[in-house]
Amino acid sequence: MQKRDWPRLEALRVYLTKQYQHHFPERQIYFRSRGVVRFVSLSPRFQSISLAVAFTAMCWVGIASATMIFGNQVIESKDRQIADLRVIRGDLHKQLLTLQDDILNRTQTLQARQEMIDGLLSRSKDALQGNLPSREMAGRYPAVIDRPGMNEKLPVGGPETTDAPPSLVPRIGLTPDQRKRNQQRMPIVLRGERTSDASDPLGSKLDDLEGMQSVLIVRMDNQVRDTIRRYEQALKIAGLTTDKVLAAGPRRLAAGMGGPFLPMRFTAFDDESQTKALISLMQNVDRLSLIYKTLERAPLSLPVEEFYISSTFGGRSDPFNGAPAFHAGVDLGSHMDKSPIFSTAPGKVSFAGRDGAYGMMVELDHGNGFVTRYGHLSKIMVRQGQRVALREAVGVMGSSGRSTGTHLHYEVRFNGTPINPVKVFKAAQHVQAI
Repeated sequence: MQKRDWPRLEALRVYLTKQYQHHFPERQIYFRSRGVVRFVSLSPRFQSISLAVAFTAMCWVGIASATMIFGNQVIESKDRQIADLRVIRGDLHKQLLTLQDDILNRTQTLQARQEMIDGLLSRSKDALQGNLPSREMAGRYPAVIDRPGMNEKLPVGGPETTDAPPSLVPRIGLTPDQRKRNQQRMPIVLRGERTSDASDPLGSKLDDLEGMQSVLIVRMDNQVRDTIRRYEQALKIAGLTTDKVLAAGPRRLAAGMGGPFLPMRFTAFDDESQTKALISLMQNVDRLSLIYKTLERAPLSLPVEEFYISSTFGGRSDPFNGAPAFHAGVDLGSHMDKSPIFSTAPGKVSFAGRDGAYGMMVELDHGNGFVTRYGHLSKIMVRQGQRVALREAVGVMGSSGRSTGTHLHYEVRFNGTPINPVKVFKAAQHVQAI
């Protein structure tokens, strides 16, 4: 600070001193008690300090009051916020419980529906893959039957019958390209490979799973329909119709079932078309199972290991008198001596012995309307009432009865009507391509 500023400061000090002495002069307060007068002097310093203390106290009281008022407002605001948060928490809790119930219900629905799909696939697995036990020999049957040379004498024979020949159905087979596509057909996969992102909501993942189930149901239904069509095609090749076969086949009511009727709640989809697809799949699997159970006992195998056809099914000239006659079976010759004859499907021996023109003959009842006959045997290896398995030896090829040489007269009958065994062989080949 420069010396020239000192007079100004001194003047300011003098001014402030005068102001202080003017506002805070010495004051006296008088008291009179019992005739005695007393007084108290209030110095300027005491007055200034008292004023400062009073001002400070007033400021403190004001600040405290304002703070209390503002604090109460803040507390009330916080209380309102807490109450609102409690309401929001209650709503969120209700929403969470609702969401949990929804997720649980959807998860249980998906699981129940998947178990149903697994069960349907398990029921139709063998049928979809064509795993008929009697078809194993079908592949040994040549596509073109080679007959012996023209100069070779053919052993022919068989019983004379007045049965009317069945209606002939032209052979309908698969082309090589179709068979190749069938062999390359991919199996059904129950669990899809598509997965949701980890960042997706759980509901989105459940939607994806439900969508995958819908696609799977449609794919399974299409494959089951296609398999049914192929089995029906095989029956047509054999000269049979599906309705007739199912009418004579295993029926659900004959399988020892019962109980009260309770409508099935099968966890339907929200989309009516998807629900219809699931119902369609159930019905088609049921139909496929019935067809498959029927074909399981159908004579689709071969009665002899090595053979050639010496006389076909249907009209022919009688080998003994040359008159027109109907041949109810097919004559199978063999270059092997004492060729064993095998059952072409599991069944029960309904006859075993000598029967007129058939000679030594075995008749097997396979159930579901199918019966096979094995005639002109030289030896019978089963007895009447015996149950035989697939490919079990029932006799030895011979020339007993009305026969011109060693061969097997093989018949296949359905509901008492003879059908062409060669067509049955062809049907077995068709089944093998499934």
